[in-house]
Amino acid sequence: MRLYSIGKLRDIVFLLVVGFFGFMACSSPAKSKKDEKKEFDGNRPSFSPILGIDFFEARRSFDNGLAFDTLGFEQEPVWHVNFISNDSVKIFSPDSNAMLHYSIYYDRDSIFHFGREWFRVRSLAKDSLLLQRLTVVNKHVKEARSNVYMKLYSKRFIKDSLKTTIEELRKPRTNDTAFINWRAAIANNHPTVIDSAFAARNPVQLIPNNPNIKVKRRTFSESERLNQSAAYEYLYPEYDITIHKAYKDFYFPFSVLVDGTGKVHLGKFVTSEEFVESRKRVLTGIIDVYLKNLLTIKPGTTLGIPHTSLIMLRVRGIE
Repeated sequence: MRLYSIGKLRDIVFLLVVGFFGFMACSSPAKSKKDEKKEFDGNRPSFSPILGIDFFEARRSFDNGLAFDTLGFEQEPVWHVNFISNDSVKIFSPDSNAMLHYSIYYDRDSIFHFGREWFRVRSLAKDSLLLQRLTVVNKHVKEARSNVYMKLYSKRFIKDSLKTTIEELRKPRTNDTAFINWRAAIANNHPTVIDSAFAARNPVQLIPNNPNIKVKRRTFSESERLNQSAAYEYLYPEYDITIHKAYKDFYFPFSVLVDGTGKVHLGKFVTSEEFVESRKRVLTGIIDVYLKNLLTIKPGTTLGIPHTSLIMLRVRGIE
């Protein structure tokens, strides 16, 4: 019989508990496939009962009920939609600060395409909607990757029945906080292990405390953002660092792990096999001599919880 440590058993129990409550949270409103087929009877669901009603997304989560995955990616509820016919919908765009018109394309059963995404309509009523986001490749639904659910409530239902605000409904839940606490404990207990780290929702801050060092966090242009997830910047933070009055001219790209206390640990770098040890000594020296002394380093946080996260640095020294 395989024996587990107390810590290992605790982790297993935690995942089982989170998974159970997540399953109950998602499976209950989503209904079984049998119930769904009975409701829509294999035909195209009609949006007629909800035309002209403003719906706001209150919760977006994975099928385990969590808004976060193990990499630190957060599912954010941001949609505001208004179906104006069975073939068109208006969706609020934060960039344009306006409701934009989108056509609705029906595929089969309860599968639709609108707002640049594929969805399966799980439930539809005047008070609420439940949509399942689908991953479609070559016109086929990849069910294993279609594991995100969006719960939307009508404006009237939020105000009159729930007696709250959409801002309150969108706040992280207790299971999200418990999950991040668990992941943060693992990451902080293994600050030099890249696989234990996860992306911080509020990335590491590198604040110069000396005029000889400059830090610039990479940001992406509007055209670049069109080709990647809005979460890319916090999932893969990049920093350009310039050090003046360095011991010599140099330029090194490498990653570091910043733990929950703000301490920096060397991550990955690329060089020829015969130079690995010497390059490691050089990069460790740059971290210890320059970065630790010339920067105030604040760890990345998620839900206010500091934890180890990986960041990419491009460090240039100017003699």
